[in-house]
Amino acid sequence: MLKRLKKPQHQGFAEKAAKESAPAGGVGKFLGTLDEEANVVSYRFEANMKGYVGWEWHVVVFQGKKQAEPTISEVVLLPGKGSIIAPDWVPWSERRAELEKSETEESAVADLEVAEDSKEDAEDAGKRPPLGKSLRKRLIKKQESNKGRKPRKGAK
Repeated sequence: MLKRLKKPQHQGFAEKAAKESAPAGGVGKFLGTLDEEANVVSYRFEANMKGYVGWEWHVVVFQGKKQAEPTISEVVLLPGKGSIIAPDWVPWSERRAELEKSETEESAVADLEVAEDSKEDAEDAGKRPPLGKSLRKRLIKKQESNKGRKPRKGAK
């Protein structure tokens, strides 16, 4: 590892490369360096972009000979320790199978509920709804009092 790779001008060189790759205002403060291998260092910068919380810009700088100018190998946006990342990709066939399984289970439960409801309806068919004692007494009393009367004219 060449010691001169970690000079402040190399950090500025890496930051310039990150800003050229990122959208306006997308590169934040300097976070540090990572020694990759001989003559290669990654400069890390905070990513200041909506939807990329905790992500980092990594600029890989290479410098071969002591006299040679440093070069940028790559500029990448990588998730950091506290970053929010998308879940692993699941093929459509697996997602569809899972969806069909849940739909089948829901359908079976719905069919069972309908069957139980219709059974209860069949058992209740022809039965009077439960009435309160006082209401039942009044209805019986009214029916008894109406038995002895003559129907009114025009009433059927």
